[in-house]
Amino acid sequence: MAELDNSAELKKLMPRPTRKTGQSPAARRSKALADRLTALVTSSLTSAAERLIGAREEEFVLMPLNPVRVIVALSGGRDSMALLDVVAKLFHRHRQYLISRVHAVYVNHGLSPHAAEWEEHCRTECARRDIPFTAVSVYVNAKGEGVEAAAREARYRALGRFARQTESDIVLTAHHEDDRIETFLLQWLRGAGPEGLAAFPQTRSLVSPCLASAQKESPVLLVRPWISVLRADIDRYAKSVKLAWIEDESNDDPKYDRNRVRHEVVPLFESIRPGFRTAAARSVALTAEAVEVLRSVAAEDLARCRAKDNPRALHIVDFLKLVPARQAWCMRAWMQEEGMQLPNRARLEEGLRQVRETHADTMLTLRVKNKEMRRWGANLIIRDVKPRSVVGPRDSKLCWLDGEPMELPNWNGTLAVIPCKQGERGIAVERLQKGLLEVRVRRGGEKLKLWPLRPSKNLKDLFSEADIPAFERADLPLIWLDGELIFAAGLGLEIRACDDPDLHPNCVRFEFRPEASLWGSKVIDNYAERPEPKRRGRRKKTASPAKDE
Repeated sequence: MAELDNSAELKKLMPRPTRKTGQSPAARRSKALADRLTALVTSSLTSAAERLIGAREEEFVLMPLNPVRVIVALSGGRDSMALLDVVAKLFHRHRQYLISRVHAVYVNHGLSPHAAEWEEHCRTECARRDIPFTAVSVYVNAKGEGVEAAAREARYRALGRFARQTESDIVLTAHHEDDRIETFLLQWLRGAGPEGLAAFPQTRSLVSPCLASAQKESPVLLVRPWISVLRADIDRYAKSVKLAWIEDESNDDPKYDRNRVRHEVVPLFESIRPGFRTAAARSVALTAEAVEVLRSVAAEDLARCRAKDNPRALHIVDFLKLVPARQAWCMRAWMQEEGMQLPNRARLEEGLRQVRETHADTMLTLRVKNKEMRRWGANLIIRDVKPRSVVGPRDSKLCWLDGEPMELPNWNGTLAVIPCKQGERGIAVERLQKGLLEVRVRRGGEKLKLWPLRPSKNLKDLFSEADIPAFERADLPLIWLDGELIFAAGLGLEIRACDDPDLHPNCVRFEFRPEASLWGSKVIDNYAERPEPKRRGRRKKTASPAKDE
């Protein structure tokens, strides 16, 4: 063969050298996948940190990079183990300032006989990665919405509670694109609206009914960094780094709707239209965009409809100016802000109908679990509903304990005993020590005289003047001394029962302190003690008087 002098031709004939790294194509692909998964976690945490700026105490805001405190929701399955592995490597990376601490939490639902084994597996894997681990046991009430929904609610409630207790900022879950598509299909089969069809967002506030009442607490964000990642990619990553994970036997049980969608419906759609997942993911994303617009409009409507005298209430006249569809979105936004679980469509429509057609405080009510919506004059309010602590008659004798607060268990509250200031009218302590002190319910016809130069009035009229809703009045106790009414919660002392402060310097007055009140206060102030300009109620009388209960 003729000698080749051309060096360019020689190079063509020589085998191409491998890259200096010496990595095979498969290794390079695995590294690229790992980098992508890490970048998605980093990006989602960075966005969440920006959202949290100003939400925490001052020391959080003053930190220039706002490092976040992260909880990894760990089940022991492939997806969550992959998330734990990526987050642990990111956290232990030299000179990273994004994450200040990581804690893994396993929620034990007690539904599988292998739950204890899975918990131990998670504990072992966290120890290998030097990540603190905690297992939390929950009770799943399968009645009502089914096991899947009940388990999900219990899990998020437990994660939210643990995040509050440990002052964490973010809960990470390993949901991926396939999960999102499956949720979309399940919601579509159930006839869900736009919010349901949008499946789950990448980031949302993790708020459950039991935590929502803590209005001053900063948010805990639920973040799903991998909702654009296919299940197959997470599986590829788990195998490339040789992760150990457990398989939940319930994932193959056809009695669960999600499993049938995963194993039967999705493959069928893939056979009908290859690339179905990509198209479905695009539809979910577009629906989510539309929902964001609707939520933005609802937030603006909510701001316009808030009552001027009570920012947590809705002014009914302004609310009814909205078209019906915007009323529904506005009401949902308001309920979510107040921590009320959203009712189904039929119950929401019934609530809207009542708002449009009823005019008495006692008639409009929409209750969902431990909260209810009520009409209060010209406004709508949402209040906590707590069952009576003890079942039994509310009328009972009270034991005087030298000025100590008196527990009223059947009234879900306490009667506070407050020493009177010099010259202030009250009930002499010696009378309370010697007399028969009782708490009673209203029976109708009771009268009270609150001021010296004013006539006595029926409690019904005084409650109306004090702007105390009719639906609240039955839960306000009356205090009697030797058969004489001396105090009505929310109104004050009977002035004719008060003793002369010059002759009886040791006098007291009362306040009722409920476990939960309509005004978000631990004390229901007494109408008689308000300054004169504020004695005409907490709101203007723009509505017709409510019929008393």
